[in-house]
Amino acid sequence: MSILNISGYDQAKKLTSRTFSYEVMAFGLKNDDNHPLVSADSLVRYHPIQNHYTVEVEPNSAFGYFAFISKLFFLALGIGVLWNFKKIFRETNLNHPFRASIARRLKILAALFIINEVLKIIEYISFNSFLHHSVSAPHMQLLTTIGNGIIIGLIVYVISIIYQRGTALEEETSLTV
Repeated sequence: MSILNISGYDQAKKLTSRTFSYEVMAFGLKNDDNHPLVSADSLVRYHPIQNHYTVEVEPNSAFGYFAFISKLFFLALGIGVLWNFKKIFRETNLNHPFRASIARRLKILAALFIINEVLKIIEYISFNSFLHHSVSAPHMQLLTTIGNGIIIGLIVYVISIIYQRGTALEEETSLTV
C-alpha cells in the first residue's frame, strides 16, 4: 500500500488507512498512581504499567515509510531464516548426517540471526530519533528486546563448527575403511 501511495495512485489514501503501531515507554514523567490491583481470591496481584503508550504512525509520512521499509527488511530476514531451515531439514539424512552443505547453511543461519539483531539496533536508534522529532513532550523510547538474536546466532555458529568437524571426521572414517 505504501508503494501505491508513493507512486501517486489516487485511491491509495483509502487503501492505506491502516497505521503502523509500536509500543513505547515514556521516561521522566511522575505518576503517583502505583496501587497494585488484586484478583478476587487475593492470590494474584498485578500492577498497571506506568507511562506505557502505543504510538501509531501514518503510512504516508516519512516516519511511515521508515516503518514500512524496516518491516520489509525484517520480513525478508524471517523468510530467509525459514527457507534455510527448510533446506536443512530437506538435506538431512540419518544414514549420513554430516554434510558440508548443512554446515554452510548453519553458518548462514547464524549470520541471519546476527544481522537481524544489528538491524533491530539500527531500527531502535532511528525510531527514537524520528519519535523525538515528532513528539517533544514526554521522552519516549521504543520497547524492544535486543541481544537474543546475537546469542542465538553465536550458538548456531558453534553448532555449525561442531557440525563441520563431524563432516571432517566422517570423511576420515570413510577413507580409512
